[in-house]
Amino acid sequence: MEASTLLWFLYVSLASCLLYKLFLSNKTSSGPARRPPGPAHLPLLGNILDLHGELHHALARLAETHGPVMSLRLGATDAVVATSATAARDVLQRYDHLLAARSVTDAGRALGYHELSVIWLPGTSPLWKRLRAVGTSHLFSARGLDATRAAREEKARDLVACLGRHAGEAVGVGRVVFSCVLNVVSNALFSEDVADLSSDRAQELEMLVRDHVEEACKPNLSDLFPVLTKFDLQGRRRRSAEFIGRFYNFFDDIIARRINAGGGGGKKEDFLDVLLQLHSVDQLSLQTIKSFLLV
Repeated sequence: MEASTLLWFLYVSLASCLLYKLFLSNKTSSGPARRPPGPAHLPLLGNILDLHGELHHALARLAETHGPVMSLRLGATDAVVATSATAARDVLQRYDHLLAARSVTDAGRALGYHELSVIWLPGTSPLWKRLRAVGTSHLFSARGLDATRAAREEKARDLVACLGRHAGEAVGVGRVVFSCVLNVVSNALFSEDVADLSSDRAQELEMLVRDHVEEACKPNLSDLFPVLTKFDLQGRRRRSAEFIGRFYNFFDDIIARRINAGGGGGKKEDFLDVLLQLHSVDQLSLQTIKSFLLV
């Protein structure tokens, strides 16, 4: 954890101590919960100070003392960490039905995204089950993969041709490959290229994806101290809403073109058509479709 971020945590944590006590002191517990062993934690801050340096290195260091499954207190939030392959297998396979309900980050609540996204919806949600069934049947099934095989092979040839045209020149390989992958995904979803290889458009989309992921992965005081959620002190939810809104606008244009072309042979029998068919029978809203495409 960077020094500036750590100082920010300390400053805001101490400044919010009064609010924390005011809102949470009246909550009672039904009894001590059984938790795995873990390091002793400080009042209010919990184990935040134990996570200095790279996060995975810090967790590995703590696991050497407290075992492969340990509990941590992060501000006002409890966490259980599995650090070994065996423990992770138990979590993901044996006890997935108990642990599948994940806590929603404050950034994940931007624009109500958590209420529509298959990432954040609980496994008991009818909408989650519907979206999962659609993805499994039409996108990841053997038939669905076969249907997009030609497009994937074509984009791979485009990538090789692009690199061949720039033989002997300096090429931003990462950007070109990103554009190729982006077009593979976009063709599987809605049968369109969204960027020419190595174009400015590809760079814009790459930066949008990167900025959104980086923002979602940054530490957020609102996640550590839920009482501060309404204040969005670090602006994480606000910036996430901006990035998600830009993605929604991008999908709005694609969906509008498809709907407007529907009467003129615009149906392409791709994944977007499947989603729009469900929309036509009131099983999916357009907002849900955009959230699903974003995932």
